[in-house]
Amino acid sequence: MNEQIKTFSIVVITVCVFIMTVIDILEMIETKKERATATTTQGTVSGKKPNMTPEQLASQPKTTIQFDEMKFDFGEMVAGDNSKHKFSFTNTGSNPLVISDAHGSCGCTIPSYSKEPIPPGGKGEIDVEFNSKGKSGLQNKTVTVTANTEPQQTVIAISANVKKE
Repeated sequence: MNEQIKTFSIVVITVCVFIMTVIDILEMIETKKERATATTTQGTVSGKKPNMTPEQLASQPKTTIQFDEMKFDFGEMVAGDNSKHKFSFTNTGSNPLVISDAHGSCGCTIPSYSKEPIPPGGKGEIDVEFNSKGKSGLQNKTVTVTANTEPQQTVIAISANVKKE
C-alpha cells in the first residue's frame, strides 16, 4: 500500500510539473506574439508610416516638448475592456514641433497623434488606447514618442490593474 501511494504521488507531481511547463510555454508564445505585433507596428500609427525618416527628422531644427503628465493609471479594469487617455503636451521650444512616430511597447497599447507641426507655444495631444484583452494583474506599458527634440525620444507610460471577468 505504501508503494502505491509513492507511485501515485510521483505521477501527480509529474502531471503538475507538465501542466506548469505547458502554461509557461503558452505565456512565452503570447509574449512572442505581442512582441511581433509591436515590432510590425513600430514605426506605424494606425497602419500609416511615420511622417519622416530618422534622417529627415534629424535635419529638423530642434525644439522641446513638455507633457502635462508622464504617466497615467487606469486603475482597476476588467479583462477585455478598452480604455483611452489623452496625454496633453506643449511645444516649449522656439521651433515647430514635428512628431515623427509614436509606438506602444506592445500591441495592446495603441497611440495616435496629429501629423501637423505644433508651433512654438502650441499644444497637442497623444491619444493612447489600452486593450486589456488577455491580460491580468498589474500592467505597465509605455509609448515612445519620436520628435525633433533633444533627446529625440520621450517615453510616456500607462498602467492598469486588470481583473479577470
